[in-house]
Amino acid sequence: MSSKPHCLVVSSLCALLVCGTANAAASSAETRNLTELRNTVVNLLNTLVERGVVTREQAQAMVKDAQTKAEAESAAMAAQEKAEEGAVRVPYVPEIVKDQIRKEVLAELGPSVTKEVVEKARSEDTLRAALPDWVQRMRWSGDVRVRAQGDVFADGNVPGGYLDFNNINDKGGATKAGLGALVNVSEDRERLRARLRFGFDVDMGSGWSAAMRIATGTLRDAVSTNQTLGNYGARYTIGVDQAYLRWVSPQKSFNASAGRIPNPWMSTDLVFDPDLMFEGAAANYRLNLGSGERYAHNIFATIGAFPLQEIELSAHDKWLYAGQLGIDWRTSGGHRFCLGAAYYDYRNIAGQANAPDSVLLDYTAPPFFQRGNTVFDIRNDTDNTTNLYALASDFELADVTASAEWRMFSGYRIGVTADYVKNLGYDAEKILARTGRAVPERSEGYQAELGFGSYALDQQGMWRAAVGYRYLERDAVLDAFTDSDFRLGGTDVKGYTLTLDYMLTPRVTGRLRYLSGNEIDGPPFGVDVIQLDVNAQF
Repeated sequence: MSSKPHCLVVSSLCALLVCGTANAAASSAETRNLTELRNTVVNLLNTLVERGVVTREQAQAMVKDAQTKAEAESAAMAAQEKAEEGAVRVPYVPEIVKDQIRKEVLAELGPSVTKEVVEKARSEDTLRAALPDWVQRMRWSGDVRVRAQGDVFADGNVPGGYLDFNNINDKGGATKAGLGALVNVSEDRERLRARLRFGFDVDMGSGWSAAMRIATGTLRDAVSTNQTLGNYGARYTIGVDQAYLRWVSPQKSFNASAGRIPNPWMSTDLVFDPDLMFEGAAANYRLNLGSGERYAHNIFATIGAFPLQEIELSAHDKWLYAGQLGIDWRTSGGHRFCLGAAYYDYRNIAGQANAPDSVLLDYTAPPFFQRGNTVFDIRNDTDNTTNLYALASDFELADVTASAEWRMFSGYRIGVTADYVKNLGYDAEKILARTGRAVPERSEGYQAELGFGSYALDQQGMWRAAVGYRYLERDAVLDAFTDSDFRLGGTDVKGYTLTLDYMLTPRVTGRLRYLSGNEIDGPPFGVDVIQLDVNAQF
């Protein structure tokens, strides 16, 4: 065996001896183990010397050299520890551990940090400022409603007592329409229905804006956007529900709209269904009477002109001209009182009988009915199987609408709404001349509703309950435009309603309605309508 490997072994043993001696005081818990290690190294060195592997002088030189190195390393470590005094030592962390820590931190802090960043961006309008100009000027809105509806007909209803004038006019006569000429008054129905509305308005600057909205529903039906489910998977019909331009004065006291616009009137569903849009132009002016907030106490005036049916080969287009005066009074205590008096003048709305074997006046028949108005057959030919029905009365409506809302204790409110309408255009002599028969005048209608509930329906758990009564005679209003839900739409109806609204979330509303209606003068026709709605707005 060469001496070099022996020297390496001895050097290692000497280093262990010196390190053990130098670190003996580092930890009292390790003193016994270090003493055993030193004694073992000393014994090994003595054995090597006795056996002549190394000389005693070589062993002593090696131990001295090891001590010198140990003292130098100890001094360097002491200097480094002093220089790093107070520093935080970070041990090595494997990548797999780093990934796990990162996931746990994100899971804990992510939602709060994200919320804080988004709220800051919103408050500073940072996100909006980063969007293109045309996007910044647009505001989107919409809603989706799902409805479960049951129509329960009264036992005393007489089948065949009511005609479907829409279907008869479409087919060219009651005989040609067959069973489709009759309105269902006896077979209960259970339906699922859906509604989608989606639109936007865009700020054009200087008070100008443009708006558009699409909606589901039968395109012919002006007063319903419902789509009945059960069409064997067929897609829904979508149509343009709103499309208009609007201008608002700098003082916000005057505005004008033209196109297919939302209802500009203070009104109830006694006269106009909530889904009815108006095609034409309207303008509104508000005059502030108070010294506080701009619209705290004000009077208002609204006028409008709306083409109902444009006839290419006649100068007698059908129009609605209307005006309304009213007052809107708000108090500092949160109470509100409104009163509006309106006049709705329908021009060229009544039908005219054709000359014998002529169809020249067919355009005087309306394109859409619900039911209830007095009608007559304007077809005048030798074929007894042909029919074309039109309105017998003129319609000039005087309407007074009032509402009051009192803010009560603990965020609750009581609300009362009342509406009275009278058809000033009803003329018994004109109706006799048109129809050849005397028709008793039935030209008035009224309704009232009392509600109680949360002051604002904008938070989860808030609610409102209401009870109402309606009495609407046959020719009080145009049956095509009145409420489409009460007794399944139309006039010649009386009865009551119960309504409960409940906020499931700030953007999702549940509604339960019970509408019980019966005839006033016509054949027995009673219907109880039950509706359960879930409506989500965005």
